[in-house]
Amino acid sequence: MIFNNYRCELAPHLGPATWPDCNRYREALLVKLCAAFPGSTTKDVVLQARWQTVLEKYNLIRDMVFNSQRVIQDTHIQLADINQRTLTAW
Repeated sequence: MIFNNYRCELAPHLGPATWPDCNRYREALLVKLCAAFPGSTTKDVVLQARWQTVLEKYNLIRDMVFNSQRVIQDTHIQLADINQRTLTAW
């Protein structure tokens, strides 16, 4: 269930985005991911920004939720797409 759905046009190439706190499940997930990754990480000897890591893990979890018919049918959970600019502004 989405409580508030704010959409804004960030840039012509980025498209619309929703705020991370538009539903409590997404907000809780992003809070946990931000706590799990307090700083930059290295991936294949390349420094990766914190926000990129958080978004990468969020999208991985989001894909797992959408690929599970049982989760979709039993919970009706919605994890909308989010971009880095919206996440950092939040």
